[in-house]
Amino acid sequence: MTDSTDWQDLIQKHLDGLTSEEEAAALSDQIVSNEAVRTDYLKAARLHGALGDETLELDDHEPIPFPQVEAKNNTRIHSLAWPRQLAAAIIAGIFIGLTGLGVVWAVNSPRIEVRVVPVAGSSFESMSGAVPIGFPTEFGRWSGDPAEVIVDADGNHQLRFLKTANVTGKPGGGAVACNVFQLIDLSSLQQQWDTENSEDQFTLELSANFRREAAPTDAELPKSRLTITIQLYQAEPDSIGKAWPNITREAVALSNKALRLAPGETSTLSASCLLDSEANLALISVNANSGSGAATPADLGGYYVDDVQLTAIKQPALPVRYVK
Repeated sequence: MTDSTDWQDLIQKHLDGLTSEEEAAALSDQIVSNEAVRTDYLKAARLHGALGDETLELDDHEPIPFPQVEAKNNTRIHSLAWPRQLAAAIIAGIFIGLTGLGVVWAVNSPRIEVRVVPVAGSSFESMSGAVPIGFPTEFGRWSGDPAEVIVDADGNHQLRFLKTANVTGKPGGGAVACNVFQLIDLSSLQQQWDTENSEDQFTLELSANFRREAAPTDAELPKSRLTITIQLYQAEPDSIGKAWPNITREAVALSNKALRLAPGETSTLSASCLLDSEANLALISVNANSGSGAATPADLGGYYVDDVQLTAIKQPALPVRYVK
């Protein structure tokens, strides 16, 4: 495999989990030695994660009003502390190897500091009725596609996803998901932990509780799923929505998780990413995706979310050993 088309195909194949050990090893070597392949992989990995939110109509001809952010050179590639952060590290631009054959273990138990990052209306108890439509332009408020806060039989407030939509309102933007977003200011956390000068490792973990009830539209949406996403940017809060969804290419870090629930089921989802010192804000989102690929809005029915939490974790970057 020598031409760019082959590597592009292999990158997509790997992100879909379909590569053999030999193919993954070849791609890993190219990511380390070939800057073009490394750049292509990073872009594809970011977009692969972003597609869990909604069908993105990325316009390559439309200028993006956002400064280019290059992934920082990280000299601690061999100092990741926890195996669960390997996937997040790849999204952040730290390539550790793609074969899945390496066993990573820490030499000593680290001292860990955990902080709760405030999320406005995290349990939705202070909210009621319809969530504001449109992309958020300031910190500390939920907004997005059609959704509402309801009170269940036990008196608990929950966010209910109502209908898929196109949050930007741009023609041809797709309407396969109901996304609800919030912008989180990270500047205070960055200053308190002095992430730019610290040798420690920092992680952000987003979690939420999802629930599904039976609804008349269930038969029409057999592939529907629920997703949680965290994206980090170096930007002004009102610039993200203006460049959405193309702006996902410029994310400093991005991670998401998705699941499917049967009616009557509940589950907790979490997604984590490395906190880069360049990031001054996080864009968090919860969504229900129809899974249909349709461009027209669809009623969702019985999808709910509650208890959205964002946690910051600080820990020493311990030496690790890779065993093949």
